This record gives sequence, C-alpha cells and structure tokens, in this order.
Amino acid sequence: MLAKTLHSQTKHFPNRFAKSLGYLDWENQPSYYKEYIAPKIGLDYFDINLSYERLYTKNKPYEINLKTIGTLLKNSLSINAIKRLYTSQWEVRVNPSSGNLHPEETYIIYKNKITHFNIKDFSLEILGEAKKEIIKNGFLVILSSIPLRETWKYGERALRYCLLDSGHAIASLAFSANLLGLNITKTDHFAFKKLENKTAPNEEEYIENAFILHKGDYELNIDEFLNTPLNLKALPLAKDSIRWEVVYELFESFEKEDFSPKFINKEIKFLPSKLSAEEIIQNRRSALGFIPKYIDKKDLLDILDKTLPRNIPPFNTNSHFNNIDIVMFINRVNGLESGIYYYSRNNLLKHNFTQIEERLYLIEKGDFSEASKFINCTQDLGKQSSVSFSFVADFEKITKNYHYKLTLQEAGMIGHIIYLEAEAKDIRGCGIGCFFDDLINNEILNGKIQAVYNFTVGVPLIDERIIKVNPKEAKNYIS
Repeated sequence: MLAKTLHSQTKHFPNRFAKSLGYLDWENQPSYYKEYIAPKIGLDYFDINLSYERLYTKNKPYEINLKTIGTLLKNSLSINAIKRLYTSQWEVRVNPSSGNLHPEETYIIYKNKITHFNIKDFSLEILGEAKKEIIKNGFLVILSSIPLRETWKYGERALRYCLLDSGHAIASLAFSANLLGLNITKTDHFAFKKLENKTAPNEEEYIENAFILHKGDYELNIDEFLNTPLNLKALPLAKDSIRWEVVYELFESFEKEDFSPKFINKEIKFLPSKLSAEEIIQNRRSALGFIPKYIDKKDLLDILDKTLPRNIPPFNTNSHFNNIDIVMFINRVNGLESGIYYYSRNNLLKHNFTQIEERLYLIEKGDFSEASKFINCTQDLGKQSSVSFSFVADFEKITKNYHYKLTLQEAGMIGHIIYLEAEAKDIRGCGIGCFFDDLINNEILNGKIQAVYNFTVGVPLIDERIIKVNPKEAKNYIS
C-alpha cells in the first residue's frame, strides 16, 4: 500500500536521513503566505473571557457573523507573535508547524461568498460570489496543504509533516470553535476540490479537510458552490523548486473517507489553571529548550487524560482513527521512577508490562535521557525535557491510504492538546519531527507498532525574542 511504503521510505536512520536537498536553498524559499489577486474583506474580532476548562466543555453560542469568524481565526490560525534575532525575523502563528513553514491554507464560505483567509492582512479574499447562499445558518472552513513549503526544507519526509500540521490546524480550529459555542461537523472535502490551485509548477495545493461550523440546523447547497465561477489568480510562491514526486503521489492517492471513530465515555476532570482559555491559546509556543527540572506526576497524568478520544474538542471533528498510543521516556517526574513507559490510549499493543496507573505501564526502569536525546536526532530536547513522548501507531490497522492520513492527523491533534495542556500547567511542549524511527519501532516495540511523531514537555528556557502582536497588526511587521 502506497502510504505505508512511503512512510517506510521516509524513515531517518543514524547513518542515513530521508532524502532531501541536503541544504537550504534560501534564494528559492517559498512564501509562507498565499495571496490571491482579489478584493478583500477586512476582519475584526472580540475577546473571550472563559476559564481553562471551557476549552473542552460546552459554551453558549455566539451569533454567526464576520466578527465571529474573525474571532475564530484569531484563536486558531492567525499570526500572534514575531520572533526577531539580529536581522532575522519569523512570524509565529497560533497553530504550530514543523520548521514554522505552515503548508496549510484556509478557505471560508460564508453565505454566498467563497473566500480565502489572507493571514498576512487578516482579511478574506473574495474568490467567487454565488447567486444564492451556499450555506445558511453556518459557515464552512476548508483546510488545504501546499507541500512545497515543507519539501523545500525536508524533502521526502515532508509528506508526514503536512499531515501532522493538518492535525494541529484541526485541533486549533476545534478548540476555537468550542469557545464560540459552535458545533463543528466534518463534511466531504472532495466537494471543494475545485478550490485546488494546481496551475503553478510545484505549487500544487490539496484540499485536506472541510468543516461546517454552526449553532444547530443549517442548510448546505453544494451545487450552488459547484456552479459558481472562481477567480484563483494568485501571486507565485517561489522562483524555482525541486519536485519531490513521492509527496505529491501520496496526496493524489487519498481516497474518499468513510470512517466513524469510536469514543470513550470516561468522565473528564480538570486541575486548576491560572490562565484563561484564550490566554492558553495565545501563549502557546514551541519550547526553545528546557531547563532540566522536575514536573509533577499529577500534571503528567492530567495531560495524558486529555488526550483520550472523547467526543469533545478536538476529537469531535471526527478526523482521527483511534490508532495512536504513547511511549514515554520519563526523565524528571516527581512520583514516577525514571524509565520507559507505555500509555495505552487505544490498546494497540499486547504486552506484559507492569501497570503503574490506569492505562500507564512501565516498560523498563532507568535513566534513558541520553537514549532519548539520540533517538530524537541527537537533540538536547530529548535529554533536558521532563518527558519525551513518541506517538506510535498500529500499521496493521492501516489498510487504506486515508487511514494513514487520519492516523497522522490524530498524532498532530494529540500534540496540540499537549501543547495547550502544558501551557495551562505553566510548563511548555515542543513537537519533534526528526527522530530515528526504527530505534523506537524495533528496539522498544514489536515493529508492527511504529512511531509517527515525537514530542517533549518540560520547564522551558525563556525565549527573549518574542514580540506579541495582534493579527491585524501583523502585516506591519512583515516585509
């Protein structure tokens, strides 16, 4: 099967990395921002004053209008900070991305208008206007991927990062929608494939997910969308680029999805947080590095509990596959001995490990911080963190290419939960896409269960480079 073949083909090994250019071609780096040559609607937003636990629990719905849409985007997919170091600058978004490259784009269909979210301007670009309303009593959010932004740096392994980033974007969207009291219903993204822009060489864009956001009953007229002419003239993203065929081959292979994930009914409980829900979302950062300090067992168990597949954000998007468990290198956790542990979210692995807590098992005691550093491509994040995670999947369950897509999206969604939960507990997380796959798959697991995403949590070094901005100001900082 193509997805599993390509996953195997893009593994890193200590003596050989997955195929990539081998250097950063700065002259031909693609733009982070897609801009259409189209009229724009400026967006505004409001603040939401809700406590931390309201990220997950039901909230009173807001009226659906452009300001509500602006608020949704402010708390899910917009720029909210600038990093500066000497003459270099990076724009940082609410949702994370591998290498801060952001392959994803966002389209909004509201009433009769088909629009693209211009992140730089915090506006909606009008690509088409239908004669009648396409959607009533709700609006559509459509997410796409532009693989070029990731392949420029990561070559063939970029196919993984695009899907992980989709998972992060979905989770970010789900939490933001929930704060607005809006239901989020997955719909057939293939219906919106006419938005895909494949005219520029190597700049192909793939519609990945589509969601209806609504308060209750809504009406969707897909035929009205299909019959509306679109203006898809956009500014070029890059001067020149290398084409990594396997990445595009995978994106072209995804079948129409027909899968209903199962949920657990376990009650959710909360430890208190001094931060509000919106503060947690807006404060989320990837840790620059860690101070080797201890965190508390109760905090770790609370974080892990939030990753369970309940029918609440972000899993209420039905964009996961119930195919991720977690291997952990416990470096510094008060109340747990150092060692390698297994957290059984979905009971993927038959084992005889020692049970420590509900769903938590000890594989082997010992200080494995150096091993964690080595496995994570010799990065200190693995050694200095309090906990280093590997999200692992059962590859025997993956029998279709879209199962692979849902599996990696699930991993990205779990990563996003851990990001927010770490912020709520005054620590920090960092996703790691570079790891030596088979040192986890074969040395710790049975080879059928394979790592798809690594993550770390701990007490962060303070990043002095951050300048917070609101999304409407961001354009003033971008050259």
